[in-house]
Amino acid sequence: MESLTSRERIGLVESAFEAWNRGDLDGFAEHVSEDVAWLEVSGRPEGGGDAELVGRDRMRNSLRSLFDAWESYHLEAERLEDLGDRVVAIVRETARGRASGVEVDGRWGYVLTVADGEIVRVEAYRDAGQALRVTGLSETR
Repeated sequence: MESLTSRERIGLVESAFEAWNRGDLDGFAEHVSEDVAWLEVSGRPEGGGDAELVGRDRMRNSLRSLFDAWESYHLEAERLEDLGDRVVAIVRETARGRASGVEVDGRWGYVLTVADGEIVRVEAYRDAGQALRVTGLSETR
């Protein structure tokens, strides 16, 4: 398959986040490869992290538990940078706990590797700046 253009890679990531924000895990999963690797480098606020999940179904099940824990969960892309085979996404995370009502407002950094028109690897960083640093990008544009 032909390599995607920069615009197409950014569009793929934007479309994945749109599905996420609709709560459409199946729609989100359509953007990733069957053997996607998902690495939470710095973990989720509700526990876990620093573990790699491999496979679309394992990723979907993990995200389902995330969505079950939160009444609302939204990611707004603040910055998307195409690096060829990777896209760096700095996002604002806003969420409200289902049982606790606790509200979260923070920033995450994602490094998404794209191949053959699919996301094949996701590295999620609780510290958005860390995602920029590992890819050699500046925290200021």
